[in-house]
Amino acid sequence: MNKLLVFIIVFLVSPFYSQIEALFDLKKFHSNENNYIETYLYIYGNTLTENEDSTFNEKGVEILQYIENEEKEIVAHKKYIIKENSDYVEKEGIMDLQRFPIPVGDYNIYVEINDINSSKNIEKHHQEFSLTEPNSPYFSDIELLDSYWKEKENEKSELSKSGFHMIPLVTSYFGAEFEKIAYYLEIYKMNLVDSTELLLKQFIKISGTNRIAGQYNKIKKIPAMSIYPVLNSFDLNNLPTGNYELCIQLINKKNELLYESTLDFQRTNLKNSMRIDRLNAVQINNTFVSKIPNDSLLYLINSLSPIASRLELDIIDKKVSNINDTLKRQFLYSFWLNRQPENPELGWMKYNSEVIKSDQLFSTKVRRGYQTDMGRIYLKYGPPNTITNRPNEPSAYPYQIWHYYKIGKFNNKRFIFYMPDLGSNEYTTLHSTLQGEYFNRNWKTDLHRRNTPGRSVDNTQNPNDNQWGSNSNDFFINP
Repeated sequence: MNKLLVFIIVFLVSPFYSQIEALFDLKKFHSNENNYIETYLYIYGNTLTENEDSTFNEKGVEILQYIENEEKEIVAHKKYIIKENSDYVEKEGIMDLQRFPIPVGDYNIYVEINDINSSKNIEKHHQEFSLTEPNSPYFSDIELLDSYWKEKENEKSELSKSGFHMIPLVTSYFGAEFEKIAYYLEIYKMNLVDSTELLLKQFIKISGTNRIAGQYNKIKKIPAMSIYPVLNSFDLNNLPTGNYELCIQLINKKNELLYESTLDFQRTNLKNSMRIDRLNAVQINNTFVSKIPNDSLLYLINSLSPIASRLELDIIDKKVSNINDTLKRQFLYSFWLNRQPENPELGWMKYNSEVIKSDQLFSTKVRRGYQTDMGRIYLKYGPPNTITNRPNEPSAYPYQIWHYYKIGKFNNKRFIFYMPDLGSNEYTTLHSTLQGEYFNRNWKTDLHRRNTPGRSVDNTQNPNDNQWGSNSNDFFINP
């Protein structure tokens, strides 16, 4: 039995010529009329250039998708422009779905993304795929969903299937912000089986094992139809951090497996073990936390702030100073057990050595290293690949540009720090291109307030770009 493969492609970004970052996914389906594929493209809004004409204030892309058969003939293509208000794109990104009816065969799909506001901001992707149509029951690909709802009258669009409006999810990583995994697939040609009913099994198992994760298991009888849609979800609130497989199986009345499809996903869940009222159950006897002096506990917990989840930060900021030392130890142990269950002490030791380094590198007279912006970024993402240090540029405050080749699934990310208070000897974050970090569209203006204090923040054209000695923009684009 051939498994249907799911490809999720993270576009690699050239560190010098391109900033676009996007996720691409391709799924295969069948209808009564033909076979077809759906392509899902998500583009991160802050990797696009804003229209310099303040009248429009737009960001957008021109997208070209075309498909070639084995003879290098183009069998389908689409070219189109998507643009929206800059603030909306910055926050929500750009989500695009396209459908291509395709016969059975082997193909190559090519995708090209062009930033409509920057001719140099281009990204390209190529992927091979095959379409088959077995003469026995089989599944479509499993489509992960960000959200879905019952389709209203006159709401039908390319996002609609089986009476539902579906927003695809172009990732298989379910962080702490996800409360469920939702998905859609279709089952084909069950009418060829000598039975009026078949059994559909849906479950989550621990990756690399045959063990079902807890109660994540659903079984139901389904009619033997030519096309049967499956729309389902599992609540993830009680699924611990780890790697898992979503498994779908079709079983006949003899309990024989007719078809199976799996999808790998990763879950990070920091909720269950981080409630104060549950810490009493954490066993810490003979663990590393039992040996930590009482007067060091609060500092060690506070130093976790750069890498803590929102729930953990809430505990650190509001509750830790008021709980007893035993609960402090239980909190510290739970924190590392959740992240490195095979060896929580090793995880703590490695991180604590980096905290000590951050103190040596970034501490000031009034703040520890982990409390500074540079210390937080260093501890959260590691040391940058390159640092551009400009302490004496004549037209700007002292500044540093940190360039990361890769942070998690993101490529080519930059931070710029500056020292507007020259007496503090502390650099603060001025701007970053990383999602979730401080974004400042007027960073060049703020950097050059040292010698242009009266400049309007509404003027996005920075006269200092052409001033003698001003290199911040060049260094930021090409660190």
